[in-house]
Amino acid sequence: MITKLRLFLALVAAGTGAFASAQTVGLPAADDTRTVAIFVANRAGAVGDDQLGALEDYITGSITDLGVRVISGETALNAASAMTPGAAATDLDAQLAQSTSAVRLAQTLGANYLLQVTIAGFDSNQRKIDAYGVKTTNDERTARVTYKILDGVSGASLVADTVRVSKVFQQSDTTTDQRSGVLNSLLDEAAQKVAVSLKRQLDRGRLAAPSALAGDVTVTITTELADLYIPDVRIDQENTISISQSKFKVAALSATVEIDGIAVGTAPGEITTKPGLHKLRVVREGFKPWERTVNFVSGQKLNVALEMTDAAYARWQDATAFINNLKDGAKLTDAQVKVLEGEAKMLEQSGFKVNVNTKEGIRIDHRSIFGD
Repeated sequence: MITKLRLFLALVAAGTGAFASAQTVGLPAADDTRTVAIFVANRAGAVGDDQLGALEDYITGSITDLGVRVISGETALNAASAMTPGAAATDLDAQLAQSTSAVRLAQTLGANYLLQVTIAGFDSNQRKIDAYGVKTTNDERTARVTYKILDGVSGASLVADTVRVSKVFQQSDTTTDQRSGVLNSLLDEAAQKVAVSLKRQLDRGRLAAPSALAGDVTVTITTELADLYIPDVRIDQENTISISQSKFKVAALSATVEIDGIAVGTAPGEITTKPGLHKLRVVREGFKPWERTVNFVSGQKLNVALEMTDAAYARWQDATAFINNLKDGAKLTDAQVKVLEGEAKMLEQSGFKVNVNTKEGIRIDHRSIFGD
């Protein structure tokens, strides 16, 4: 179980300005715009909790030696807070332990990759020695630190490795416990080994080009009213009403589409966005907001079922009351037909579209009051 999570964003050879380009040791020239979001976690139990801050500093120093610009963890935590307004720090840690939330945060910060560094374990192997009347204990402390680099869009693992460091110190009955200092020393050395391993992976070309650079994707979003339908009402050439058992779904027009808190278009319709995990929100007056975390891919089609508020549903009942008053087999005058078609048109002009179809079972020789 991840007991605590710290994170920060590292910019690899960022552009000009406040983050001027640094010397990119081990990074191909074509990858000057790569960004890495780094997450540091502990799975070694309570013994590692107090060391996460130190490990973050050690990793920062080691990665900086590779030409990496580092933004403090506070910046990333502020971004996480913006994703979930009002969430407590402990709640944010729990959310960021989930891969979907971590990937989405990386994309919000503009990162192409995620570098996850984990304290995997602390071990102690003690051997007591009694020589010449002096009792001492040889204590071998070992730390295991793992890391893996994930694609910032899909979350797929690209490279991974584990480093192991050990130190032996002697402790007698009169010496103080050196545990805290040893752990810090172990993590310092582990961070250096992580940097060496990462550079080796980069030099070998093991880190694939970020899929985020593949470009934008186009997604089609449609809307419909949740659990609300319009009966199939048709009128023949003799103005006789026919109400079948078939029902039409109704689309809510001009709904606002937001991705990661930014309005990008309206639905029904197509939107263009970056691939991968994003927070999708669809809102329209009179409806409850619809929110999901979606993994966007090219050509994707999403159907959003919007639920009306109580006040909007009351207005909907008033607007569709004319349909409830119709009787199957009733014969209308030409004037009554015109009124009926006018009321149907007014319903559609109020921001709804009745999705009329001609599937098997619906008599297509009659015209629908909502159009053919």
